[in-house]
Amino acid sequence: MTKNKTLVLGICGPVGVGKTLLIQRIQEMLSERYSLATLSDGIFTVKDLNYVSPLNIGLADELDQLRLSGKINLALIERPSRYLIPVDAMLYLIDASANELQLTLSADLFLVNKIDLATYRGVDLAKLRAEIAAKQRQATILMTDLKDNQGVQNVICWIEKTLTKLQKEAR
Repeated sequence: MTKNKTLVLGICGPVGVGKTLLIQRIQEMLSERYSLATLSDGIFTVKDLNYVSPLNIGLADELDQLRLSGKINLALIERPSRYLIPVDAMLYLIDASANELQLTLSADLFLVNKIDLATYRGVDLAKLRAEIAAKQRQATILMTDLKDNQGVQNVICWIEKTLTKLQKEAR
């Protein structure tokens, strides 16, 4: 029997942009189909898995053991650089209502959140998308309002597509 390859997805972005809410939305939508592990705000969680955390082991080592066991399909890591955890794909959240665009790192997916507030702040979403695309040519760009679940299904599709690609590469 072949073990599943685990997709480790790093989730980054400025404070208050919606990283934790995104993790909650992903869990809500994917927990029935996939075994998930999350690391958010320093709390490591493995949902619906008969798993006991080993004593005296670091978070990165613990995740590594779970990956190697094939027991989890998807690991969502909020701010992975904080824990020195390598990721397979990086998702960077951007606040659509922010005054200026700050792209401090490259990512596989740029998620522009809070699109419902953009018009109130005078932000042109098409122009914002073009600006991101000009700086990050290889990345996928999606627009969301996580609070109202708008665009979340597109994020789920991207995750599942990335996971499928990773599984194929592992064979």
